[in-house]
Amino acid sequence: MQGSHSQRPEADEDQDRPGQEGPEEQRIKRRRHRRWLTGIAVGVGAVLIAGGLIQLEQTRSSSMRVLGDQKFALPAENSGCGGVISLSGGAFVVPIKVSSVGSAVEALVELCLEGQGPFPFVVDTGASSSAIVLSLARHLHLSMLELPQRYAGVGCTGTAQFEELTAWSMAGLPLAGQAITAQTIPGWGRQGEPVGLLGADILSRFGAVRFDFAAQTMTLPGTEGPARNGPNLVTGPLASPIPSDLISGPPSSLSGLSVIEGPNYAVATTTVHFRDADRYEVFELDTGASRSVVRTSLARKMGLVNTAFRTEIQTSCSKTTVPLVQSGPWSINRVRLAPTMLRSTDLGQLRPAEINGLLGLDELSRFQYAIIDFTGATLALGPALH
Repeated sequence: MQGSHSQRPEADEDQDRPGQEGPEEQRIKRRRHRRWLTGIAVGVGAVLIAGGLIQLEQTRSSSMRVLGDQKFALPAENSGCGGVISLSGGAFVVPIKVSSVGSAVEALVELCLEGQGPFPFVVDTGASSSAIVLSLARHLHLSMLELPQRYAGVGCTGTAQFEELTAWSMAGLPLAGQAITAQTIPGWGRQGEPVGLLGADILSRFGAVRFDFAAQTMTLPGTEGPARNGPNLVTGPLASPIPSDLISGPPSSLSGLSVIEGPNYAVATTTVHFRDADRYEVFELDTGASRSVVRTSLARKMGLVNTAFRTEIQTSCSKTTVPLVQSGPWSINRVRLAPTMLRSTDLGQLRPAEINGLLGLDELSRFQYAIIDFTGATLALGPALH
């Protein structure tokens, strides 16, 4: 590794107590995250200028992300295209369906598109751009903005195109019309299956989002804001407070994030520490990963113990089996994460080389709540569930 995100941890890194990063720790993380995230911003901006939006999707899209392989429960359709609750302070509470298969966890939300639905979408902060299955785009007769393009996945190729989505909503909360990627996703789009990804591009425009796992709700501080005009990088935690409607008590942990946003994408990363490691590792916050993922090269370097199990992972155009390894003791900002079995895979084209894993919903849902503050570049975790 190049060491662009490494830092010497303190001796009590794995103590199970509330964490608050010190000024020096924040300064070092900000400097080292900025080096590679600025590179991403410049690279993405150059692609936007040179090749148009579809080329951005080929390099940073949800079409090349890791998806869950289990069949999870879908949201109930009895609310139709409604269900959102407005709070007096201007926030909105959106019902979601959180279900588990073994230790894997997934969250889905109902969306209505062009006056039809509801349709189940995976709530996926690991998808830099939202997407729908191609069959749904054809069913809705969306207007094609670009000719279909072939993209390269992991050992496969698939088809993707940009479509114009003019009217859609999340449990009755209106979303701004935009171009959206329509693509083939094997095993998706049929009865009882998700039809798309509600990605970080949309969620980040609300500024922040709170997940309450037991209550099965997602709280947004207000209405959707405008998309960015160009790349914007924020490293936190910033001094700005988390929106008050999202805070119900002191969180157990406040961790800085690195957030990069653009016109049609957003990526949020944090750092985790494995016991006996001499550095922190960059993991992407990925609520769409039903089980957390570690890059194979890091798993080998850390000597993470192989298990007797393998699991299937799926990209938009391929399926493959990968081994499960034991995480051992690991933590985020001095707060212990639950030891678990991680998917070990070569992220390859799926993520930049500096991202060594995906912190999935299996870990985030072990806390009473998780707040991802994109504007303040902060991750707040509630008390651990026992």
